[in-house]
Formats: sequence, C-alpha cells, structure tokens
Amino acid sequence: MTVFVESSADAPLVWIEVAIRGGAAADPFGLEGLHRHAGLLARRGAGGRDRAAFDETLDRLGAAIDVGVGRDSTTLSAVTLTRNLDEVVGLCADVLAAPAFAVVEHERLRRETPQVLDEIRDDDASLVSRWFDRECAPGHAYARTSLGTDASLPRLELELARATWQREVVPDNLVIGVAGDIDEARARAIAERLTDRLTSRAVPAPPDVEGVDPAPGRRVVLVDKPERTQAQLRLGHLGPRFGDEDTAALVLLETGFGGMFSSRLMQEIRVRRGWSYGAGCMLRRSRGRHWLEMWMATAIDVAGDAVKTTLDLFADVAAKGLDADETALARAYVVGSMPFHQATARQRMQIAVRDAVYGLPAGYTISLPGRVAELGQADVAVAAARWLKPASVVTVAVATAATAQTALAAAGAGPVDVLEYDAY
Repeated sequence: MTVFVESSADAPLVWIEVAIRGGAAADPFGLEGLHRHAGLLARRGAGGRDRAAFDETLDRLGAAIDVGVGRDSTTLSAVTLTRNLDEVVGLCADVLAAPAFAVVEHERLRRETPQVLDEIRDDDASLVSRWFDRECAPGHAYARTSLGTDASLPRLELELARATWQREVVPDNLVIGVAGDIDEARARAIAERLTDRLTSRAVPAPPDVEGVDPAPGRRVVLVDKPERTQAQLRLGHLGPRFGDEDTAALVLLETGFGGMFSSRLMQEIRVRRGWSYGAGCMLRRSRGRHWLEMWMATAIDVAGDAVKTTLDLFADVAAKGLDADETALARAYVVGSMPFHQATARQRMQIAVRDAVYGLPAGYTISLPGRVAELGQADVAVAAARWLKPASVVTVAVATAATAQTALAAAGAGPVDVLEYDAY
C-alpha cells in the first residue's frame, strides 16, 4: 500500500482517493467493460446496506463516494466534511471489503450500459474518440474500450465481476491519497482502516501496456454516420510513455504545436482558414505507451482539406521541431500555467496518486515545469525526430461517407476504410 497525504486547513473538507491498479487495460479479451462493471457494482450497496440505504446514508452526511474506471486503475473517490470523516471512511471501507454485488443491481447495470453506448453513438465527439482508440494501434491494451461492446456486455457475469474486485482489491495493489483538513498521522490511520479488512494476497500481474508500433503507412477510418454536416476528426499514432526521457520536450512540442490558441495547429486551422472552432494536439498520459493525438471538427466539405493540411503541418514539425519563437512561448506557457494545476492540496494529492499508478518517481509531475524550463529548441527537435511519425498517421473521421469519402481519399492520408458508426 502506498499512501500520499496533502494537508490544508483552508476548508473543513477531506478528500480521499483509492486507486486500484488494473483498470480497463486489464479486461480479458472478449470481456471488455468488466472492470467498469465490477467497480460500479461495488459502489451500489456495501456493508450490509443496499444501494438505496447506502445513498441515503451519504445524503445524510452531505458526502459523496464515486467509482471511476480508467485505463490503468479503478478509483474510489470520496469527499466529506471533516466532522463526518469517520463515518465516510467506514462507508469507503465497506465498498472495498464488503460490496454487496447484488443480483438486482447487476441486472440493472446490464440494462443501463447499452444505453450509455447508445449515448456515445449519438454524440459524434465521443464516438470519434471511441473509434480512434480502437484504430490507432490495434492490439494495444489501450485500444480496447473501458465501457464494453455489444458482444462483450452480455458476457459480464456477476461472479466474474465479484472475483475481479476481490482479486485486485488487496492492500499491496492500492495507492491511497488523502487531502484537506487532516494531519499526517490521522491520514495514515485512515489508510490502515481502509485496508484492515482486506485479504493480503499476491498482487495480480499488470497488463502489458507497452505495445509495438503498427506497420508503417497512413490509413483512414471513415465512420459512416448519416446526415452529418460536420466531420469529427482524430489523427495520430502510438507515442511514447508519459515519463519517458523525452516527456518534457514533448510537453513543449504538444503545447507549441497544438496546446494554445497561438499554437501552430490552431492558427492554421482556425485563425487563417476558419475550418474549425478549435484544434489541438496532446500526448495521452498513461502507465504505458499511448497515443500522440490531434483533433478538430470541420464542416464536411472541408474535411479532406483539413486532414491534408494537418498532415503537412505534422510532417513539418516532425522534421524541424518548433521554431525559436514557438519554443519560447510554449515554454513560458507551460512554466506559467502548470502551477495552477498543482495549487490545491486535493490537486497535489491526485497528481501524486496518478504518478504512482503510472509507475513514476514521487514528485515527477510536480517537478515537470522545472525540467521544461531548462529545454530549448534543439531538445524539442530531437524529441520530434525520435517520436513523430507522419508517414504512419491514422485518421479517424465521423462523417457521412457519401459526402466525405472522395475528399478524404484525395487528402494523402492513405486508403479509406468505411465502417458503420454503430458497428462498435
């Protein structure tokens, strides 16, 4: 068990996070959505209380307990007034050690999750992200959906969910963070209380999240959705791990190329051409190698031009890096803005928990602005040459094929594969 404490007397509030290493990347193949199903079920009644009684107790205390599932962990989060801390810690401990896993909630969740999938299919921005995750690096652990698929959801059995929770919720597999109106000694006592009913057993082997680069070559996945006037676009490829030796330089690159209003991608796509309200670029943060991704949303009639221009801009930054002015501005922006994300005890605790889940040294993200401040144009150019692969960009577009296919095929983005929007 790893514990992080960030004390602050600014308000009579305490935040708790318990990250359970594993997450959606550890879902067995064909059982996508299992960790989400197990985590949400564990929250729906625990410690002898059914879901209604559990929620009523939280309402009486004015507290909140939630479970979220990411690629690398399942996280139990709570916030409470200091005076109710002991009772809320007891409820959190019940979720960890004695979840009900009630049949009625299992069946209800099995009915609800397909509705969530339908909502994603209705929202083009969510839909393009879902498809891009699948297509960017097929076979990678992060290419699999945390929500599930039409095929996997009916296979999520109650006992399988219960076994997954029991196998992974063991003391040595947890990262616990406590922040707010609390001192170090009490926070560590809380961590002990959260784990004292858990069985000590071997920690499950983590999933392989390194992956390998797909075969070279550009390609386009056109997710065909009828009657679209806009195209949601995602472009990118498998990048390095957050925490790699080039991370600080790539933070500069993503900021200068697509992380500010004055960045190159935003200026060329929005300001000069008016094709999209916004355009951006980011290296995804995770425990293993993840996507280097660009995004925008354009009118369908300019989608092909936008893809071609973006690929040209990406090829140029891969070959040359940022210019001196872009580097200086990006560096000033990162150094000046990142402290805002570390300003509160809760933020610092969450960052520390995340770093531990990612296998990073303590203080890694907190110290990142200092490392960025030491870098220059040449450092960015070296990282760009090493990691940017403009000849292997995958483009995913949610659009109407009859309107967009010809222009996308002429964009120099590779062969176009047309798939029905609800096929995944």
